[in-house]
Amino acid sequence: MKLLIVIDLDNTLVENNQANAALNQRLEAIHNQIYLVYVTSHSYASSHKLIAQAKLLKPDFLITSVGSEIYQQGAFLEQDWANYISKDWNRDRVWSVASEFSELKLQPESEQTPWKLSFWLDMAASLDVINDVRNLLKFAGLSAQVIFSNGRDVDIVPQSSNKGNATVYLQQLLQVQPNATIICGGSGNDISLFQLSSPGIIVGNAQTELLWWYYNTRYPRHYLTHYPYAVGILEGFIYFDVLPFSQYRY
Repeated sequence: MKLLIVIDLDNTLVENNQANAALNQRLEAIHNQIYLVYVTSHSYASSHKLIAQAKLLKPDFLITSVGSEIYQQGAFLEQDWANYISKDWNRDRVWSVASEFSELKLQPESEQTPWKLSFWLDMAASLDVINDVRNLLKFAGLSAQVIFSNGRDVDIVPQSSNKGNATVYLQQLLQVQPNATIICGGSGNDISLFQLSSPGIIVGNAQTELLWWYYNTRYPRHYLTHYPYAVGILEGFIYFDVLPFSQYRY
């Protein structure tokens, strides 16, 4: 049975080229034994550019836009997933509600997709705005979820869509059990990943939202690394005995 390795790009991996190269080498050595999945809050175009710039291995699957899009071989949209999350999703009405909040500043057009509206929360605004948006969407009878991360990113996606649900879809598609899945993350929008019953690696440079959640849940299946970014992922792989022992020697 293959292992499903799910790695967040945004605050987990792409920062240290030397560490990325070391991680690439170790994953390449076991590529026949794994499915490699990258996840990101960013759009397909932005994530492809990021993967190329950081010289990362080509993934088997790419989950983009906070879990609202899944691409096979990093290129071909999973239409069944798109159809599933599109049920009860009314992007125009969600936009109408969100645009009522002056505290939300629209992100560039490149980050807007058919299944995601992305904003920045004004630095002077109260965090209460996030709950206000959620409550107004609910009052309007709209099926949507608001995901807050990195201290200012606000993404609104279909209710059935997030990084965790997208990963469950791939587990079912590939017939991989939760205990044969390793989650690696560091952002607040990765919480849905760590809510799965799979082992999880939280890198040492994790964002405040995720650390707060981790310290308030303390699930034994999660490991908070001492090191940041790709070095932290390698540390977590050692902890969970993911790589052959020979791989640990430099």
